[in-house]
Amino acid sequence: MTLTTAVTNQKGGVGKTATTKEVGGALAEAGRSVLLVDLDPEGHLTGATGLPKATGDANLARALIGTWEGSLADLITPHSTTEAGGRLDVVVSSPEMLLVVRELDKVRNRELRLQRLLSAVDGIYDHVLIDCPPSLDILTDNALAAADGALVPVQAEDSSIAALQLLLSQVAAVDADLREKPLQLHGLVVNLMRRPMTTLARSVMEIYEGYEDLPVLATVPLSVTVVEAWRYGRTVVDYAPASEIADLYRDLAKVLEAAA
Repeated sequence: MTLTTAVTNQKGGVGKTATTKEVGGALAEAGRSVLLVDLDPEGHLTGATGLPKATGDANLARALIGTWEGSLADLITPHSTTEAGGRLDVVVSSPEMLLVVRELDKVRNRELRLQRLLSAVDGIYDHVLIDCPPSLDILTDNALAAADGALVPVQAEDSSIAALQLLLSQVAAVDADLREKPLQLHGLVVNLMRRPMTTLARSVMEIYEGYEDLPVLATVPLSVTVVEAWRYGRTVVDYAPASEIADLYRDLAKVLEAAA
Protein backbone atom coordinates (compact mmCIF):
# COMPACT_ATOMS: atom_id res chain seq x y z
CA MET A 1 0.00 0.00 0.00
CA THR A 2 1.05 3.57 -0.63
CA LEU A 3 1.46 5.88 2.36
CA THR A 4 0.37 9.42 1.50
CA THR A 5 1.66 12.27 3.68
CA ALA A 6 0.60 15.91 3.60
CA VAL A 7 3.35 18.36 4.54
CA THR A 8 1.21 21.20 5.74
CA ASN A 9 1.01 24.47 7.62
CA GLN A 10 -0.89 27.51 6.41
CA LYS A 11 1.97 29.74 7.59
CA GLY A 12 4.44 30.47 4.82
CA GLY A 13 8.21 30.27 5.19
CA VAL A 14 8.28 27.42 7.71
CA GLY A 15 10.06 24.90 5.48
CA LYS A 16 7.22 22.88 3.95
CA THR A 17 8.87 22.55 0.56
CA ALA A 18 12.29 21.66 1.95
CA THR A 19 10.73 19.07 4.26
CA THR A 20 8.77 17.52 1.39
CA LYS A 21 11.74 17.33 -0.96
CA GLU A 22 14.34 16.21 1.55
CA VAL A 23 12.25 13.56 3.29
CA GLY A 24 11.29 12.28 -0.14
CA GLY A 25 14.94 12.18 -1.11
CA ALA A 26 15.84 10.26 2.04
CA LEU A 27 13.08 7.72 1.37
CA ALA A 28 14.35 7.26 -2.20
CA GLU A 29 17.90 6.84 -0.89
CA ALA A 30 16.58 3.99 1.27
CA GLY A 31 15.25 2.25 -1.83
CA ARG A 32 11.67 3.48 -1.81
CA SER A 33 9.66 4.72 -4.76
CA VAL A 34 8.45 8.22 -3.96
CA LEU A 35 6.10 10.65 -5.67
CA LEU A 36 6.19 14.32 -4.69
CA VAL A 37 3.11 16.44 -5.47
CA ASP A 38 3.50 20.21 -5.85
CA LEU A 39 0.08 21.41 -4.67
CA ASP A 40 1.26 24.94 -3.89
CA PRO A 41 0.20 27.32 -6.68
CA GLU A 42 3.50 29.18 -6.23
CA GLY A 43 5.32 26.06 -7.42
CA HIS A 44 8.27 26.14 -5.03
CA LEU A 45 8.68 22.35 -4.99
CA THR A 46 8.90 22.26 -8.77
CA GLY A 47 11.68 24.84 -8.67
CA ALA A 48 13.44 23.13 -5.77
CA THR A 49 13.69 19.90 -7.73
CA GLY A 50 15.08 21.73 -10.75
CA LEU A 51 12.18 20.72 -12.99
CA PRO A 52 10.21 22.90 -15.40
CA LYS A 53 6.56 23.70 -14.82
CA ALA A 54 3.98 21.97 -16.99
CA THR A 55 2.91 24.13 -19.91
CA GLY A 56 0.60 21.90 -21.97
CA ASP A 57 -2.97 20.74 -21.49
CA ALA A 58 -1.84 17.87 -19.25
CA ASN A 59 -1.29 19.54 -15.88
CA LEU A 60 -2.34 19.17 -12.27
CA ALA A 61 -4.65 22.17 -12.30
CA ARG A 62 -6.76 20.85 -15.18
CA ALA A 63 -6.78 17.36 -13.70
CA LEU A 64 -8.15 18.71 -10.42
CA ILE A 65 -10.97 20.70 -11.99
CA GLY A 66 -11.80 18.01 -14.54
CA THR A 67 -11.04 19.81 -17.79
CA TRP A 68 -8.30 17.26 -18.54
CA GLU A 69 -9.08 13.56 -17.95
CA GLY A 70 -5.92 11.78 -19.02
CA SER A 71 -3.75 9.39 -17.03
CA LEU A 72 -1.97 10.58 -13.90
CA ALA A 73 1.17 9.05 -15.40
CA ASP A 74 1.16 11.88 -17.93
CA LEU A 75 1.54 14.39 -15.08
CA ILE A 76 4.57 12.72 -13.51
CA THR A 77 8.11 13.92 -14.23
CA PRO A 78 11.04 11.68 -13.20
CA HIS A 79 13.61 13.39 -10.99
CA SER A 80 16.23 10.86 -9.92
CA THR A 81 17.02 7.27 -9.02
CA THR A 82 19.27 5.95 -6.27
CA GLU A 83 21.84 3.18 -5.87
CA ALA A 84 19.45 1.34 -3.55
CA GLY A 85 16.85 1.13 -6.31
CA GLY A 86 14.70 4.00 -5.12
CA ARG A 87 13.23 6.66 -7.33
CA LEU A 88 11.95 10.18 -6.90
CA ASP A 89 9.26 11.47 -9.23
CA VAL A 90 7.32 14.75 -9.17
CA VAL A 91 3.88 15.99 -10.16
CA VAL A 92 5.03 19.46 -11.11
CA SER A 93 3.12 22.71 -10.90
CA SER A 94 1.88 24.83 -13.79
CA PRO A 95 0.95 28.50 -14.24
CA GLU A 96 -2.72 27.47 -14.20
CA MET A 97 -2.42 26.40 -10.54
CA LEU A 98 -2.71 30.09 -9.63
CA LEU A 99 -6.38 29.96 -10.69
CA VAL A 100 -7.29 26.49 -9.46
CA VAL A 101 -8.81 27.50 -6.11
CA ARG A 102 -11.39 29.66 -7.84
CA GLU A 103 -12.17 26.96 -10.40
CA LEU A 104 -12.48 24.21 -7.79
CA ASP A 105 -15.37 26.09 -6.21
CA LYS A 106 -17.39 25.27 -9.33
CA VAL A 107 -16.98 21.46 -9.35
CA ARG A 108 -18.70 18.65 -7.48
CA ASN A 109 -16.90 16.82 -4.65
CA ARG A 110 -14.35 19.60 -4.74
CA GLU A 111 -12.58 18.50 -1.54
CA LEU A 112 -11.96 14.99 -2.87
CA ARG A 113 -10.49 15.73 -6.29
CA LEU A 114 -6.88 15.05 -5.29
CA GLN A 115 -7.83 11.83 -3.50
CA ARG A 116 -9.50 10.55 -6.64
CA LEU A 117 -6.51 11.55 -8.76
CA LEU A 118 -3.93 9.89 -6.51
CA SER A 119 -5.91 6.65 -6.31
CA ALA A 120 -4.37 5.81 -9.70
CA VAL A 121 -0.93 5.33 -8.11
CA ASP A 122 -2.03 3.45 -4.99
CA GLY A 123 0.34 0.50 -4.66
CA ILE A 124 2.66 1.80 -7.39
CA TYR A 125 4.62 4.14 -5.12
CA ASP A 126 5.68 3.38 -1.57
CA HIS A 127 5.20 7.01 -0.54
CA VAL A 128 3.40 10.08 -1.84
CA LEU A 129 4.34 13.41 -0.23
CA ILE A 130 2.17 16.47 -0.86
CA ASP A 131 3.67 19.94 -0.56
CA CYS A 132 0.68 22.00 0.58
CA PRO A 133 0.02 25.70 -0.03
CA PRO A 134 0.50 28.24 2.78
CA SER A 135 -3.24 28.65 3.31
CA LEU A 136 -6.26 26.91 4.79
CA ASP A 137 -8.12 26.72 1.49
CA ILE A 138 -9.70 24.08 -0.69
CA LEU A 139 -6.30 22.78 -1.83
CA THR A 140 -5.28 22.11 1.76
CA ASP A 141 -8.64 20.40 2.34
CA ASN A 142 -7.88 18.20 -0.66
CA ALA A 143 -4.47 17.26 0.73
CA LEU A 144 -5.83 16.50 4.20
CA ALA A 145 -8.61 14.38 2.73
CA ALA A 146 -6.23 12.46 0.46
CA ALA A 147 -3.46 11.82 2.98
CA ASP A 148 -3.00 9.07 5.53
CA GLY A 149 -0.96 11.33 7.78
CA ALA A 150 0.72 14.72 8.05
CA LEU A 151 4.07 16.24 8.87
CA VAL A 152 3.73 19.77 10.23
CA PRO A 153 6.71 22.08 9.65
CA VAL A 154 6.91 24.99 12.10
CA GLN A 155 9.39 27.52 13.38
CA ALA A 156 10.27 28.32 16.97
CA GLU A 157 8.32 31.59 16.84
CA ASP A 158 5.11 32.82 18.45
CA SER A 159 3.44 33.24 15.06
CA SER A 160 3.92 29.54 14.38
CA ILE A 161 2.07 28.66 17.59
CA ALA A 162 -1.00 30.59 16.45
CA ALA A 163 -0.79 29.07 12.97
CA LEU A 164 -0.55 25.56 14.43
CA GLN A 165 -3.76 26.08 16.39
CA LEU A 166 -5.58 27.09 13.20
CA LEU A 167 -4.22 24.07 11.36
CA LEU A 168 -5.32 21.68 14.10
CA SER A 169 -8.83 23.14 13.88
CA GLN A 170 -8.76 22.61 10.10
CA VAL A 171 -7.66 19.00 10.55
CA ALA A 172 -10.48 18.38 13.02
CA ALA A 173 -13.02 19.81 10.57
CA VAL A 174 -11.73 17.66 7.71
CA ASP A 175 -11.73 14.59 9.97
CA ALA A 176 -15.37 15.25 10.84
CA ASP A 177 -16.64 16.07 7.36
CA LEU A 178 -14.47 14.30 4.79
CA ARG A 179 -12.64 11.34 6.29
CA GLU A 180 -13.64 7.87 7.38
CA LYS A 181 -10.89 7.79 10.01
CA PRO A 182 -8.84 10.60 11.57
CA LEU A 183 -5.71 11.88 9.89
CA GLN A 184 -2.57 10.64 11.64
CA LEU A 185 -0.49 13.59 12.77
CA HIS A 186 3.05 12.23 12.67
CA GLY A 187 4.48 15.28 14.42
CA LEU A 188 6.23 18.63 14.17
CA VAL A 189 9.37 19.47 12.22
CA VAL A 190 10.92 22.62 13.69
CA ASN A 191 12.79 24.26 10.83
CA LEU A 192 15.29 27.11 10.43
CA MET A 193 16.51 26.81 14.00
CA ARG A 194 19.32 29.21 14.84
CA ARG A 195 22.21 28.13 17.01
CA PRO A 196 22.68 28.76 19.81
CA MET A 197 18.97 28.59 20.59
CA THR A 198 17.52 31.91 21.75
CA THR A 199 15.48 32.35 24.90
CA LEU A 200 12.40 32.89 22.72
CA ALA A 201 13.05 29.70 20.78
CA ARG A 202 13.47 27.71 23.97
CA SER A 203 10.16 29.00 25.33
CA VAL A 204 8.36 28.09 22.08
CA MET A 205 9.94 24.64 22.07
CA GLU A 206 8.58 24.08 25.57
CA ILE A 207 5.09 24.81 24.23
CA TYR A 208 5.55 22.43 21.30
CA GLU A 209 6.83 19.70 23.58
CA GLY A 210 3.68 20.08 25.68
CA TYR A 211 1.35 19.00 22.88
CA GLU A 212 -0.08 15.54 23.43
CA ASP A 213 0.04 13.16 20.47
CA LEU A 214 2.03 15.68 18.41
CA PRO A 215 5.71 14.94 19.03
CA VAL A 216 8.60 17.12 17.95
CA LEU A 217 10.25 14.83 15.40
CA ALA A 218 13.25 17.00 14.52
CA THR A 219 14.79 20.41 14.95
CA VAL A 220 16.41 21.32 11.65
CA PRO A 221 19.04 24.07 11.83
CA LEU A 222 19.28 26.97 9.45
CA SER A 223 21.66 25.55 6.87
CA VAL A 224 23.32 26.71 3.68
CA THR A 225 23.42 23.05 2.60
CA VAL A 226 19.67 23.00 2.06
CA VAL A 227 19.85 26.21 0.04
CA GLU A 228 22.70 24.91 -2.10
CA ALA A 229 20.98 21.60 -2.79
CA TRP A 230 17.81 23.52 -3.71
CA ARG A 231 19.76 25.67 -6.17
CA TYR A 232 21.08 22.63 -8.00
CA GLY A 233 17.77 20.75 -7.91
CA ARG A 234 19.29 17.97 -5.83
CA THR A 235 18.28 16.40 -2.55
CA VAL A 236 20.42 16.97 0.53
CA VAL A 237 21.13 13.26 0.97
CA ASP A 238 22.56 13.27 -2.55
CA TYR A 239 24.28 16.67 -2.42
CA ALA A 240 25.81 16.34 1.06
CA PRO A 241 25.27 12.73 2.18
CA ALA A 242 27.64 12.91 5.17
CA SER A 243 26.11 16.10 6.62
CA GLU A 244 24.26 16.37 9.90
CA ILE A 245 21.22 17.74 8.12
CA ALA A 246 21.08 14.75 5.76
CA ASP A 247 20.93 12.49 8.81
CA LEU A 248 18.04 14.53 10.21
CA TYR A 249 16.03 13.94 7.05
CA ARG A 250 16.91 10.25 7.12
CA ASP A 251 15.48 10.10 10.65
CA LEU A 252 12.27 11.79 9.45
CA ALA A 253 12.05 9.28 6.62
CA LYS A 254 12.21 6.49 9.19
CA VAL A 255 9.16 7.98 10.92
CA LEU A 256 7.16 7.59 7.72
CA GLU A 257 8.59 4.13 7.10
CA ALA A 258 7.38 3.09 10.55
CA ALA A 259 3.91 4.42 9.77
CA ALA A 260 3.66 2.63 6.43
